[in-house]
Amino acid sequence: MKTVAYLLAILLGLGGLIFLIAAGQGNTLPRMIIGLVLLGAALFFVYFARSKVPETKITQEIDLSGDVALEEMHCTACGAALDSDSVTVEAGAIFVHCPYCGSSYQIEEEPKW
Repeated sequence: MKTVAYLLAILLGLGGLIFLIAAGQGNTLPRMIIGLVLLGAALFFVYFARSKVPETKITQEIDLSGDVALEEMHCTACGAALDSDSVTVEAGAIFVHCPYCGSSYQIEEEPKW
Protein backbone atom coordinates (compact mmCIF):
# COMPACT_ATOMS: atom_id res chain seq x y z
CA MET A 1 0.00 0.00 0.00
CA LYS A 2 2.86 2.35 0.82
CA THR A 3 4.51 1.65 -2.52
CA VAL A 4 1.35 2.62 -4.39
CA ALA A 5 1.07 5.84 -2.37
CA TYR A 6 4.69 6.75 -3.12
CA LEU A 7 4.22 6.03 -6.84
CA LEU A 8 1.11 8.22 -6.95
CA ALA A 9 2.98 10.97 -5.11
CA ILE A 10 5.80 10.86 -7.67
CA LEU A 11 3.40 10.96 -10.61
CA LEU A 12 1.35 13.80 -9.13
CA GLY A 13 4.49 15.72 -8.19
CA LEU A 14 5.91 15.42 -11.70
CA GLY A 15 2.60 16.51 -13.19
CA GLY A 16 2.50 19.49 -10.84
CA LEU A 17 6.02 20.52 -11.81
CA ILE A 18 5.18 20.24 -15.50
CA PHE A 19 2.13 22.49 -15.02
CA LEU A 20 4.18 25.03 -13.05
CA ILE A 21 6.89 25.11 -15.73
CA ALA A 22 4.27 25.42 -18.46
CA ALA A 23 2.69 28.37 -16.64
CA GLY A 24 5.46 30.58 -18.04
CA GLN A 25 4.33 29.87 -21.62
CA GLY A 26 0.89 31.44 -21.32
CA ASN A 27 -2.43 30.76 -19.62
CA THR A 28 -0.56 31.37 -16.37
CA LEU A 29 -3.24 31.38 -13.66
CA PRO A 30 -5.04 28.09 -14.49
CA ARG A 31 -1.75 26.24 -14.95
CA MET A 32 -0.37 27.62 -11.67
CA ILE A 33 -3.51 26.52 -9.80
CA ILE A 34 -3.47 23.02 -11.33
CA GLY A 35 0.26 22.68 -10.63
CA LEU A 36 -0.12 23.72 -6.99
CA VAL A 37 -3.10 21.39 -6.51
CA LEU A 38 -1.12 18.47 -7.97
CA LEU A 39 1.88 19.23 -5.74
CA GLY A 40 -0.44 19.44 -2.71
CA ALA A 41 -1.95 16.07 -3.61
CA ALA A 42 1.57 14.62 -3.94
CA LEU A 43 2.46 15.90 -0.47
CA PHE A 44 -0.75 14.40 0.92
CA PHE A 45 0.14 10.97 -0.51
CA VAL A 46 3.64 11.18 0.99
CA TYR A 47 2.11 12.07 4.37
CA PHE A 48 -0.39 9.20 4.00
CA ALA A 49 2.39 6.71 3.18
CA ARG A 50 4.53 7.83 6.11
CA SER A 51 1.76 7.84 8.72
CA LYS A 52 1.74 4.87 11.07
CA VAL A 53 -1.25 2.58 11.30
CA PRO A 54 -2.45 2.08 14.88
CA GLU A 55 -1.55 -1.33 16.23
CA THR A 56 -4.49 -3.70 16.61
CA LYS A 57 -4.53 -5.95 19.65
CA ILE A 58 -6.59 -9.12 19.40
CA THR A 59 -7.73 -10.92 22.55
CA GLN A 60 -9.04 -14.42 22.14
CA GLU A 61 -11.20 -15.98 24.82
CA ILE A 62 -12.27 -19.60 24.98
CA ASP A 63 -15.85 -20.35 25.98
CA LEU A 64 -16.15 -23.92 27.15
CA SER A 65 -19.45 -25.72 26.70
CA GLY A 66 -21.03 -27.08 29.86
CA ASP A 67 -19.38 -27.72 33.22
CA VAL A 68 -15.66 -28.24 33.10
CA ALA A 69 -13.76 -30.04 35.83
CA LEU A 70 -10.14 -29.12 36.31
CA GLU A 71 -7.80 -32.05 36.05
CA GLU A 72 -4.07 -32.41 35.71
CA MET A 73 -2.77 -32.68 32.15
CA HIS A 74 -0.08 -35.14 31.17
CA CYS A 75 2.02 -35.24 28.01
CA THR A 76 0.81 -37.94 25.63
CA ALA A 77 4.40 -38.72 24.58
CA CYS A 78 6.31 -38.94 27.89
CA GLY A 79 3.57 -38.73 30.56
CA ALA A 80 5.08 -35.72 32.35
CA ALA A 81 2.76 -33.37 34.26
CA LEU A 82 2.11 -30.15 32.31
CA ASP A 83 1.43 -26.70 33.67
CA SER A 84 -0.52 -23.78 32.20
CA ASP A 85 2.60 -22.37 30.49
CA SER A 86 2.71 -25.47 28.28
CA VAL A 87 -0.70 -24.73 26.71
CA THR A 88 -1.07 -22.07 23.98
CA VAL A 89 -3.82 -21.01 21.61
CA GLU A 90 -2.69 -20.61 18.00
CA ALA A 91 -5.12 -19.83 15.16
CA GLY A 92 -8.08 -20.84 17.29
CA ALA A 93 -6.70 -24.27 18.19
CA ILE A 94 -5.27 -25.38 21.54
CA PHE A 95 -1.69 -26.66 21.36
CA VAL A 96 0.47 -28.31 24.02
CA HIS A 97 4.27 -28.00 24.03
CA CYS A 98 5.95 -30.37 26.49
CA PRO A 99 8.98 -28.75 28.16
CA TYR A 100 10.40 -32.17 29.11
CA CYS A 101 10.45 -34.15 25.87
CA GLY A 102 9.87 -31.28 23.40
CA SER A 103 6.84 -32.83 21.71
CA SER A 104 4.01 -30.63 20.43
CA TYR A 105 0.47 -31.64 19.65
CA GLN A 106 -3.02 -30.21 19.30
CA ILE A 107 -5.74 -30.94 21.84
CA GLU A 108 -8.92 -32.19 20.21
CA GLU A 109 -12.13 -32.07 22.20
CA GLU A 110 -14.20 -35.19 21.84
CA PRO A 111 -17.98 -34.87 21.47
CA LYS A 112 -19.91 -35.18 24.73
CA TRP A 113 -22.68 -37.43 23.40
